[in-house]
Order: sequence, then C-alpha cells, then structure tokens
Amino acid sequence: MKKLLVLAVLLLVSACGIKPTPVLGAGPAPTLRNPVDDGPGMDVTLYFVRDGRVAPVTRPGGFPVTVQSTLAMLLAGPTSQEEADGYTTALPQRPGGLTVSAGPPATIDVSFPLRLVTGAGINQLVCTAFAALVLQGGNSVDGTIALAGPDVRLPYQTCQA
Repeated sequence: MKKLLVLAVLLLVSACGIKPTPVLGAGPAPTLRNPVDDGPGMDVTLYFVRDGRVAPVTRPGGFPVTVQSTLAMLLAGPTSQEEADGYTTALPQRPGGLTVSAGPPATIDVSFPLRLVTGAGINQLVCTAFAALVLQGGNSVDGTIALAGPDVRLPYQTCQA
C-alpha cells in the first residue's frame, strides 16, 4: 500500500513535463456555407482588413442578395462590433456609387480613383464580389474580376485572401 501511495505522489509531481501555454488568437475560423434557401436571412460574406490581412466577415443579408448590394455593404465599412473585433477597411470612406456588369469576366466599375486604393482594398472588393457571385450561383471566367475606376482600368484580379 505504501509503495502505491509513493508511486501516486511521484506521478502527480512529475506530471507530463509540458509547460502550459496561453491560447493564441489566429483570427476567425474558416467557414464554408451552403446557401440552400433563397429567403430572408441568407448570410453574405464581406472581406475586411484584420491584422494587416484581408479576412472574411459573415453578416445576415437581405433578399435578394446581389453582388451590387453586397459590395454596397462592404463600402459602408465594418460595423461597430466588427471594429471592436479588430476589423478595418482599406477602402475610401465616402466612395460614391458602383456598378457591376455580368461577365465573363464580371466587371466592377467604381466612382472613386482606383490608383489611391491599396492592394488590401482591391482584395476587399474582389474577394467580396467573388463571395457574392458564388452566393448568386454565378461565376467568372478563369476566376477573375475586372475593376475599373475613373482613373484606370486594372488588369484582371483574383481573390488573394
């Protein structure tokens, strides 16, 4: 009995030898969604900037969900809760309007100068447009989207998130 007690104490004292580490935040968990119904409450995915990288944010959308309405949500910027969670935007604060033309490839025409938008801002637009196209059941040829502003038409873009 004494040997068993000594063995139990030794096991407790030695433990496994691994020091505990804190939980490390790595951003939101990746999600794949299958938009089965076309009714109200369909979620949309917007891409904002968090920790210097473009990251997805899921929001409830209205009906019908279009690429243009989804991009309008993106241009309105992150909500106060999203900002509290560390999301920002690299897009202009008051960008004006935009139009989306069906492809191939889909084209986004914006009313603000594209030369002033960083790579993260371009990615926000492109990745959000791709997510909206998938939600609509559409696609773009070769996975590209064209972006045009009053100052420049950019080469075809792909999502780099």
